[in-house]
Amino acid sequence: MKLIPKFFISAFIFLNLMAMVRIHLPLDRTFFKSVFKPVDAYLSFFSIYQDWLMFAPNPSRMNVSLSAVVHFDDGSSETFSFPRSRDMGIIDKYTHGEKYRKIITEAIRNDSHSWMWKDTAKFALRKLKEKNFSKIPLKVELFRHWAETPQMSSNFIPHGERIPGEKKYKFYTYEVI
Repeated sequence: MKLIPKFFISAFIFLNLMAMVRIHLPLDRTFFKSVFKPVDAYLSFFSIYQDWLMFAPNPSRMNVSLSAVVHFDDGSSETFSFPRSRDMGIIDKYTHGEKYRKIITEAIRNDSHSWMWKDTAKFALRKLKEKNFSKIPLKVELFRHWAETPQMSSNFIPHGERIPGEKKYKFYTYEVI
């Protein structure tokens, strides 16, 4: 009977060692993707997966956000801006701010993840329905907002200021009725 707990402890230690190795390997190799598929599933399930976008030599310079505009039957509309860590309090920022940033920048905004768009529109609709419960929604439009962070040597932008030249693009419309 003592053999079963030892097996699970050993498997847990091995899985975490493999996770540490996997995090440091490049994502674009088919071999690594196939060998480390169970580890990737483990990391993804617990939201501890980290890719190479954050690190040198070429970290992403895109500042990305999402918003949703809900149109109601009375002709009015309201905008829901998906949470951004810079607009959150200190507790919210460290408990779930990074998860919002990660799912927006690495998943929802990409066309390859279009299967997430309908649920994203429904999420925004639920959030706005909390304060507009008497209105009947007709459609939800999702918008991408992005701006490229300029090189520091050419144009320094102080912390907390918006990057000039932000672009906006409507990428999905969800018809409610």
